Amino acid sequence: MGYRILIYGANGYTGKLITQEAKDNEIRIEIAGRNEEAIKSISKETGFPYHIIELSETVKLETLLKEFDTVIHCAGPFSETAIPMVEACINSKTNYLDITGEIWVFEDIMKYDEQAKKAGIALLPGVGFDVVPTDCLAAYLKEKMPNGNALELAFVGSKTGMSRGTAVTMAKNIAKGGFIRKNGEIKNVPLAYEVKEFKFSHRHQWCMTIPWGDLMTSFHQTQIPNIKVFSGASIKMIKKIKKFRRLKFLLSIGWIQKLVRRKIENSVTGPSEENLKSGKTFVLGKISDKEENSYSAELILPEAYFLTAKTALSSALKLEEKSLKGYLTPAQAFGKDFIMEFENVERIDRA
Repeated sequence: MGYRILIYGANGYTGKLITQEAKDNEIRIEIAGRNEEAIKSISKETGFPYHIIELSETVKLETLLKEFDTVIHCAGPFSETAIPMVEACINSKTNYLDITGEIWVFEDIMKYDEQAKKAGIALLPGVGFDVVPTDCLAAYLKEKMPNGNALELAFVGSKTGMSRGTAVTMAKNIAKGGFIRKNGEIKNVPLAYEVKEFKFSHRHQWCMTIPWGDLMTSFHQTQIPNIKVFSGASIKMIKKIKKFRRLKFLLSIGWIQKLVRRKIENSVTGPSEENLKSGKTFVLGKISDKEENSYSAELILPEAYFLTAKTALSSALKLEEKSLKGYLTPAQAFGKDFIMEFENVERIDRA
């Protein structure tokens, strides 16, 4: 029957984008999820076959996955959903891809490296904006300065909304505070631990440290021991976050989490169609060595969710051509120039 791809969580915001990307490019896929009404509706719109299944239905899930070569897992929060799908993929010998950006999810999936190698499959989390561009930029900078021991990555986007899944994930994890990597180890730090101004090609922008997936992925593929990731934020937002530090413990309380999650699900919809097509994202990277020499480069990219649909589907298709096994980051799997294969992507050296 040829190479077969399944999108699980196709009714989520990003899952829908990936499904539509497949339809627009006449790539045959099948879709799955637990929301029967939503999945059936998408199937009717796209013509793709569908499957209704819960991740907790282990035997049924493994039986389904045996029919596919690769699954693109889009149902978050991934801290709750990734491992059940990973284990099912190992048992069914199906390649696993997802679009997470949660640092601990990457670490959890890494633990299945040997099992995946024995099963002959690839485990490739983070094939969306989290973390394809930053992972490729980290690999590019490491090649420019092989002895680099410190890496800074910073990004800012046009004013587009976030998806419901991203908002839920952020709310779920915000009580944990922030993280950086220092001397090879993950270090828990306060929210907005470091604030600095970056000079992007389109403007100067204040940014704050965030617990981004590259604290795991860039370290895994480059072994750079000191890594910080920054996201653009207004001074007003940064001040609010610093005030919130004293109250972050509240979001670790179960009933408060449920209230926040319900509010998000009722109000967050994601970027508009216009913003998806016209928005841009800018990613800066800087690598430094112990003598304080440095090398910098910038990526200019399409809107983050728009790009995710393309990188995720492309990653799945590339696995048909490549015999990859075990845990890999996007740059390890497809090379530092993987991000350059997409339209409207520009890389600028700032040595």
